[in-house]
Amino acid sequence: MGKRELLIVLAFVLVGAAVFQFAAPPDTGTSSFSFGEFFRAARTEMRGDPGEGSFAHKEALPAPPSLREIRLIGVSHGVQVVGEDRDTIGYEFTVNSSGPDDPGAVELAKQTILVPDDLGDVLVLRATYPDAATQRSSVVLHLPRRLAISIEGGRGITVSHVAGVHLESVRGDVVLTDLSGPVTGVQGDGDFTLTGAWSIKMRLTRSQSKLSHISNGVILDIRDGDVTIADSDGDLEIDEVRADVTVDDHGGSVTVRGSGGHIVVQRPSADTRVDVRRAEVELLIDRGISATLITTDEPLRLVLSGTLAVSVDAAATNGSIQATEVGLTADESKQSDTRTVTLSHTFGTPEHKPAGARITLRNTRGDIVIRKRS
Repeated sequence: MGKRELLIVLAFVLVGAAVFQFAAPPDTGTSSFSFGEFFRAARTEMRGDPGEGSFAHKEALPAPPSLREIRLIGVSHGVQVVGEDRDTIGYEFTVNSSGPDDPGAVELAKQTILVPDDLGDVLVLRATYPDAATQRSSVVLHLPRRLAISIEGGRGITVSHVAGVHLESVRGDVVLTDLSGPVTGVQGDGDFTLTGAWSIKMRLTRSQSKLSHISNGVILDIRDGDVTIADSDGDLEIDEVRADVTVDDHGGSVTVRGSGGHIVVQRPSADTRVDVRRAEVELLIDRGISATLITTDEPLRLVLSGTLAVSVDAAATNGSIQATEVGLTADESKQSDTRTVTLSHTFGTPEHKPAGARITLRNTRGDIVIRKRS
């Protein structure tokens, strides 16, 4: 603030003080105006709520046989859910609050509560906050294992041993373990770890994700992050944008679509299709499967492990095919401004070639590399 603006502010303060002196009611002996009190009040207003306090709400609720799901809404930080062999719902809801002073902050923390709403087969627990000051909440929730949990909002989620999980508008780290049902929803801006679930269907944004031991299918929409999927089964479908994707030892079909990033599929056991643009692609196979790999502008690599019986059909437009490591040389043709390099070869003896075990490779403005695993 310049000197001119400071003088203007000071002038307003002095004028206001003078007006108050003339307009105020006569002195009663119990209060009077002073500049010290005026500036102390101003400092208090600018400081906001200096007090701090916390309170832990503990509750036990019935879980009738008809109840299927708990829906948790509005807890701001720290959600821990544990499935147990029990027939009630128990929670500890901890609130940290600011306030005009420490006792006032504790009182505001007591006013922040989880309000239950019975929707029949769904029980909603909604965090409600007072208008004053600022609150930060967390919860530890103990459920019967048969129940699923839906969590809306919040950061820092840990869930284990329940029937399923749905996440809505969740930010920050998420750790899910040993779920008997599906995982669905949206998560972003943090680590996402899932170990053991029936299936998953998620949108992950700017997440570092590790998924394993999913028994019945994976469907992911990934934006600006990376994901590793290992030791899982069922059909796998990924739509990605600028994502690093690694699929290891998957026991079902694999389909990846998108643009940008880096796609690695290792040791798939069923049909594999990668159809991307401007993304580096690598496929490592150790058995006779069918696969189609399509990309542009980045390298495409096929790595052969062990003795295989497959046929390979490769074509690179305005690129090259490097296959000297497997003893092959590509053919080249040119038409107008387009140069096409092709290679076709059958590995293994025809009588041992599995039906349909064909690898199709296509790249535009990028190279195709075929090599053996070192």
